[in-house]
Amino acid sequence: MLVQRLTHDSDIPRRLIEAASEVFARHGYSGTRIREIVRAADVNLASVNYYFGGKEGLYAATLQELAAERASQAPRGRADDGELDLQRQVESILRRYVDIDRNSSLGRILAHESMNPTAYFERLVTDIVRPELERLRAAVTSVVGDRLDEAALTRTAMSVMGQCLFYLFARGAVERLYPDYLVKNGVEGLARHIVAFSLGGIAALTRTPVSGRRPST
Repeated sequence: MLVQRLTHDSDIPRRLIEAASEVFARHGYSGTRIREIVRAADVNLASVNYYFGGKEGLYAATLQELAAERASQAPRGRADDGELDLQRQVESILRRYVDIDRNSSLGRILAHESMNPTAYFERLVTDIVRPELERLRAAVTSVVGDRLDEAALTRTAMSVMGQCLFYLFARGAVERLYPDYLVKNGVEGLARHIVAFSLGGIAALTRTPVSGRRPST
């Protein structure tokens, strides 16, 4: 984990982290002002130093909480049905990073970190992104068995992840080009398309159909 989880009885740390997750997501670490966070949390300015030792400590605690929340929500893999597992993993990533109904704090923080990395970027990748990619890789392995080598499995998982993250990094452009696209398709619709498209690519890579069952687009 990024830092040890908070165990304070007071609800002030919780309120600060909830407010910080939104403000850091909006402005990134360098653009965030602590006064905006404490106003949103409706707490005293001194509480940030008291509970977290300052802005950096609050940022670390916020990332740790988001990582822990993600880990608790990650779907368990199903080796007996690789395509269903792939569908569930893709849906989970879209909900966590894109979330059509509300903006994802974790996704927007990751976008800021990708463009302007802080000292915590490597830990974000290690604690959050890598586990996502490993779950996708396991789902792809369940689909293809031994028909792809290790390098091809990794490339395929990264390709699936890339389709998901497209809607994070290009969301603004997508909403301007096709204003109703995300709302009309929803997480389930986007996931079905990504999985169907990916299964087609996997079939081409392996030169054989993955199965007779394909998710509808």
